[in-house]
Amino acid sequence: MTRTGTFSFLVIAFCAALTQPSAGADKYYAYNMTVRTDFKELYVAQAGTQTWGTNQTLNDKDKSLDVSERIALTGLKPGHYDVKLVTENGKSCIVKNVDLTKEKTFVIKEEQISDCHQ
Repeated sequence: MTRTGTFSFLVIAFCAALTQPSAGADKYYAYNMTVRTDFKELYVAQAGTQTWGTNQTLNDKDKSLDVSERIALTGLKPGHYDVKLVTENGKSCIVKNVDLTKEKTFVIKEEQISDCHQ
């Protein structure tokens, strides 16, 4: 291949790479289906650990997860997770073993946060 041919091939390959859809991370979501509990913080860790990631409520425009609201979760791959929720008045709750292997969403229900403590 000539020098010009090699350069042309590289330019075409580069342009093709730019137009390919990226293999970015899957999109995951949490739904707050509680009756009256807003959350100011939401953290996710691999199930059975307490290695909490970043506060996922920072992904929301008002930086909270309100009743009947959905929030995008970032930095996750398929797996089982524990979710730590902190209410507006500082009580924390942990929802254990959320399965995100087949589903991309999970729902937070009132009965899951009945053991919240300060």
